[in-house]
Amino acid sequence: MSYDYLSITNEVLSRFNEVELTSANFTTSRGFQTQCKNAINSAVRFVNQQEYTWPFNHASNDETLVVGQTRYNLPTSTKLVDYETFRIRKSDSLNVVATPLKVIDYKEYIDRFVGQEDDTTLGNVPKYIFRTPDNKYGLVPYPDKAYTLTFDYYTYPEDLSASSDVPTIPERFRSIIVDGACMYGYEFRGETGQFQLAEERFKQGVKNMQSVLLNRYDYMRSTYIPRSNRSTYYTPVN
Repeated sequence: MSYDYLSITNEVLSRFNEVELTSANFTTSRGFQTQCKNAINSAVRFVNQQEYTWPFNHASNDETLVVGQTRYNLPTSTKLVDYETFRIRKSDSLNVVATPLKVIDYKEYIDRFVGQEDDTTLGNVPKYIFRTPDNKYGLVPYPDKAYTLTFDYYTYPEDLSASSDVPTIPERFRSIIVDGACMYGYEFRGETGQFQLAEERFKQGVKNMQSVLLNRYDYMRSTYIPRSNRSTYYTPVN
């Protein structure tokens, strides 16, 4: 079975004993068919809203920096940025090594470095990264060359639209999307009992996803250094 918007929609329609769609009439669906399509997007949005750091929504961004520019926009699909991952990429042509950036808060930037925005002589390889109140990011010092900046972030995916669109949620969790769509379908029909059952399955499925994908155990390395034994031993005198 394929894994795309059309096939998931038809699986939901099948549960309701409704006429399935084809790729030819998918965009001209009517009535409850359209409601099922909308319900799938509602279910996917619900899943994405439960966690900021679903691994399937992880992405990285490469930004070519602009000489003399301090502040930059984030990608439009950004949900959450991992500021600890900002780094300058190694470039032999720009004579720069890979450099991780240190995070500072906006108040510290204002106190210590804001003068760079009015001084054109302070450009260099960026060392610090800060988040602005309007959810942009800034660099200290501003770049003196077109360095490549890379960082990790989590996206908020767009709704499914075309029949061939594939959810970012992995296929092994397909049934959770279907349960969620059925929940919204039963709600639309006013079938309270079926709605409650589907809601319970759906929300339990989301919890299972969280357990499988987010309950990670990071490796821990002991830093314990045993001390040498400095006790004084003696032989008792008889």
